[in-house]
Amino acid sequence: MKTKIEELWRDALQQANAKPIEANGYRLTRMTPESRFDIYSGVDSSSFVLLAIGIHVRPPNIATDSSSLDYFRQQRKDGSWLMVLRLRQNGLETVFGRLCQDLVDAAEGVPDEQALVFLFRERLNLWKKLFQHGGSGFLQPHEIKGLIAELLVLELLVRSGERDPHETVSGWIGPLGSDQDFVYSERALEVKAVGPGAEAISISSLEQLDCAVSIHLILATLRSATPGELGAIGLNPLTTRIEGLIANSPEALKLFKERLLESRYVEHDFYDTVLFECMSIVTYAVTEDFPKLIRNMVPAGVVSASYSIAIDSLTDFRSGIFHDGRQEVS
Repeated sequence: MKTKIEELWRDALQQANAKPIEANGYRLTRMTPESRFDIYSGVDSSSFVLLAIGIHVRPPNIATDSSSLDYFRQQRKDGSWLMVLRLRQNGLETVFGRLCQDLVDAAEGVPDEQALVFLFRERLNLWKKLFQHGGSGFLQPHEIKGLIAELLVLELLVRSGERDPHETVSGWIGPLGSDQDFVYSERALEVKAVGPGAEAISISSLEQLDCAVSIHLILATLRSATPGELGAIGLNPLTTRIEGLIANSPEALKLFKERLLESRYVEHDFYDTVLFECMSIVTYAVTEDFPKLIRNMVPAGVVSASYSIAIDSLTDFRSGIFHDGRQEVS
């Protein structure tokens, strides 16, 4: 289903075919006439789609560092300004449309123009991440697998009811670049996704299994699946399912969507083609005796390290952390 801005782009492109736009120009349509803010969809003379926001003060200069997106400012005749974000790569309109529509919807919740500019800049920084990785705007299969594993754990945490939804989602900090995927006041969780028959897991740093609070390693075994298979799960239905679980908390829902953007995920039909079946989710307590390398174990002068742990060496460290007893799925 197309977003409102995608429909406006389609109409604008049809109009541009009938009445061409002058070279280096663009044509704008205000998206919501009754809105407090001037937010426009548009197309330019090269048939590239864009999003524009009108404000009364000079907007900041923002570098996009992307061949797919560009940003420019333009002062209007009445002295006001436009902040314009343009998609310069055909084929990404659906992903860009979801991102733009998300910003338009979020804009209705900000109090003033200053907050709107901050929102625009914040979202643009997230979008830059998405379009910098390969330019396609989509996660790679191994990234999809890892995100599905984290979301399955998040779903278990929400269903356990141990914390309120906002606190539960707040603890999911892996998308922010944290050493662990989940961190709460009393424990941290590191999630690893592996395929059936995997013999080892990779640990990317000396900090990944080292934390000021107790830490658990969660191993999710996922096998590739095809559409229609019993138990097959993709990012689109999984995120929708979690949204349903936290829908009664607007703060949790807003934060969840932001963390998905941080993870470089935007709902798209593409994600219905990369599916996995969850065969098991097993937790392990990372105790003193757990096979690991952490900072205080390595000689002075070793500044970083990555290593692998044999899965069959973890049997004695199995633990249960979910109140509903579903720490293991098989």
